Amino acid sequence: MAVGKVINNILINDSGVQTFFTNNGGGSPRVLPIIFPDPSKTLPETVTPSILYEINNTEPTLVKGQTSPVDVFQVSVTVLNDSYAQSQELSTLVRTALDNFSGVNSSVNVDNIYFIDEDDNFIQNVHEGQSGIFVVEQLYKIRVKQ
Repeated sequence: MAVGKVINNILINDSGVQTFFTNNGGGSPRVLPIIFPDPSKTLPETVTPSILYEINNTEPTLVKGQTSPVDVFQVSVTVLNDSYAQSQELSTLVRTALDNFSGVNSSVNVDNIYFIDEDDNFIQNVHEGQSGIFVVEQLYKIRVKQ
């Protein structure tokens, strides 16, 4: 399923996210379809600011004798930044772009995207000379019509 393409496309094309990266990241939005990096490994200096997404699970709608007419995907969207204030700002922009979205995007018929939860974290000593990275993880459910 192309749910990852939907998340990527919405965030890369959102004017608020684009403006944030232009002003704070020096270029196009970095929206990456990867699992959150292992904090025990050294991350590249260019990792922040970034937005990562991961599809955690898929719940089909069970209908006897038919394929699922609607699948529900649980997706984690993670914001990484060197600054707490900027991580909060970017996570707010991400939520504004994704929450309550519906329509066709990347040839996927999205019934709706809805926000579920958010957690803030801090990873210390990621880079030499850097205090750490602020992490905001958001959880969404995405209903997709087949």
